[in-house]
Amino acid sequence: MVERIDNVGVAVRDLQAAEAFYTRLGFRVESRDQTPGALLVAGDARLYLFQTNRPEGGVRRSPDLAGNPPGIDHISFWVGDVDAAYRRLVEQGLTFATEPADQDWGARACSLHDPDGNVIFLLGPLRDRRAQG
Repeated sequence: MVERIDNVGVAVRDLQAAEAFYTRLGFRVESRDQTPGALLVAGDARLYLFQTNRPEGGVRRSPDLAGNPPGIDHISFWVGDVDAAYRRLVEQGLTFATEPADQDWGARACSLHDPDGNVIFLLGPLRDRRAQG
C-alpha cells in the first residue's frame, strides 16, 4: 500500500518561469527530461514540473472549499518559520495573496500563487508553539 507521496506533477505554461519561482521557494532542479519537464526537490518534497501547450490553467480557488471544482486545490509546503520565509520572499519581489497568520486548524500560514495561478501555502508552527519550542 501507499507509503508516501513520491511527487506532485504540475503542468506549467513556461517551464523556465516555474523553475525560477520554485527555486526561490528553496527547491533545486534534480533532473530534466525531454517532455520538457523537470524534477525539483526540497527536503522530502518532490515536484515534477512539465510544460503544457494548453493556454488555460491555474486553480481558481473559492474561499469556501466546498465551492471549488474537483481537482487539486493547493500545495502546502512546511517551512518552519513562516514569517521569516515570507519576509525573505517579499524582499525577493514575490507577491503574496495572504500574510502570515495563525490558523484555527493548527498552523501558521501564508499563501501566494505560482506563475500559472496555482495556490501555494507556506506552513509552520503556530506563533505560540514556535516561541515555546
